[in-house]
Amino acid sequence: MALLVATYEYQDPGLRQLTAPAQDAEALADVLRDPAIAGFEVTTLVNEPHHRVGEAIGDFYRDRRRNDLTLLYFTGHGLDDDHGRLYLAMTNTRRDSLLFTGLAAELVNQAMDGCMSGQKVLVLDCCYAGAFPMGRLAKADSAMHTLERFQGRGITVLTASDAAQYSFEGDQALGRSATSVFTRHLVAGLRDGSADQNGDGDITLDELYGYVHDRVVREMPQQRSKMQTNIEGRTVIARNVNWRLPDHLRHSIDSPIAAIRLSALEGLAHLYRSGNDSVRSIVHEKISHLADDDSKSVSAAAAAYLESLHGEASVQPVPTESPGQAPATPEPTPAPPQAAARLVQLASIEIPEPGNAVTFSPDGEHLAVACDMKIALIAELTGTVRHRLKHGGLIASVWSVDYSPDGRRLATGSGDKTARIWDAATGVEVLKVRHQDTVASVAFSPDGRHLATASLRTAEIWDATSGSELFTMNHPEEDQRMGTTGVAFSADGRRVVTVRTSARIHLWQLPEM
Repeated sequence: MALLVATYEYQDPGLRQLTAPAQDAEALADVLRDPAIAGFEVTTLVNEPHHRVGEAIGDFYRDRRRNDLTLLYFTGHGLDDDHGRLYLAMTNTRRDSLLFTGLAAELVNQAMDGCMSGQKVLVLDCCYAGAFPMGRLAKADSAMHTLERFQGRGITVLTASDAAQYSFEGDQALGRSATSVFTRHLVAGLRDGSADQNGDGDITLDELYGYVHDRVVREMPQQRSKMQTNIEGRTVIARNVNWRLPDHLRHSIDSPIAAIRLSALEGLAHLYRSGNDSVRSIVHEKISHLADDDSKSVSAAAAAYLESLHGEASVQPVPTESPGQAPATPEPTPAPPQAAARLVQLASIEIPEPGNAVTFSPDGEHLAVACDMKIALIAELTGTVRHRLKHGGLIASVWSVDYSPDGRRLATGSGDKTARIWDAATGVEVLKVRHQDTVASVAFSPDGRHLATASLRTAEIWDATSGSELFTMNHPEEDQRMGTTGVAFSADGRRVVTVRTSARIHLWQLPEM
């Protein structure tokens, strides 16, 4: 269920009339209603007074079930009172009487928190105080603060901008305006499926946020959308109706060379295991096609894959027998020796800059790449870049990357003399520590509590949460002129090893921490 609230006409002469919200709500309603994309039951309220909207929100969250997915969307002005309490401005809202004419964020929060639904999504396309470039109309009043008051279990909040920024609605104050920058990309990512960043056929909230954030920043660097959530697991918001087989797999399947067609099977099997029902159906069809291939090695390997997928609840149809006829016993089809012995290249991924280091995420679903010229990348296995992690400095190659054991954080070491820790899901920097030289190597401890770093002259161990320096590994005096190029923890986390350009390695015993 979705409730969309748009307000762009205000009785208070001090609230500037807006142009984008009407198109915002209409465009989002169309894509959410589409049964092929999202299939929401959508209710839209436009230019209603605060008591009408408040009553509708109360009804919206009442009598929901645990498995319901609810989405509340607001576009318009956001205001705060003298105590910093946030109000959403409705058509009758007066700035001098927000308590009685505005929709209090606390009340919306209470309604959401009291709702039984385990998946509640709040999308706010309203903005906060901050500078904006000439030629853009900011969709906010001069007084506005953070939306972090929306808290509770099972809630995800997407906002068009952060606590110090405006959200932009377009270039023209009169006539028909384009949708806001934020909502326009939100709708586009859902409508054409481009927000399906991992190519599994589903669009999750995490993917949608990452897609919108990157495009909003690219178009409007002053605006940074935000996301906060306490929902465990993935929340699927829509389907990618334009999903198609990745180009490298299509080219492999259509190749005249049997070995290349054979190499497509592993990638197809991965898509089958990770994709939704529509993806699985398409992939099953492609593998079935290869099972009829002219090459015996390809057809035998494809048949073996079909048999294994059938054991994983494959959609492969089961042949029917005539009444009284004993079911035929299929002959076993062993995988050919050449398929088992062949090293198959699954993909060849182009990255924007030369790479210095690469690693898998612990779940094997993502890659982290350290690149030249100030960036590291978190990429899907399909080749889609999920996050670009930017370091400072004029020439600051990123030299090392390491995931935390739980896969939630990524550490990088760079030529700008810093080691940084990033949120792997959002790409947001959460910690930075400084060194005297280039950081050539980083490593998380097995429990993820500590980070070891190796720079040319020093090696340190840090608290991975606070950034406090815990230990410095002082190498022998005769070794001081040489650089430290690598560092690693032992499996039990009690020892650290460093490697030096002096052709020496050093082992360190850590105290109880």
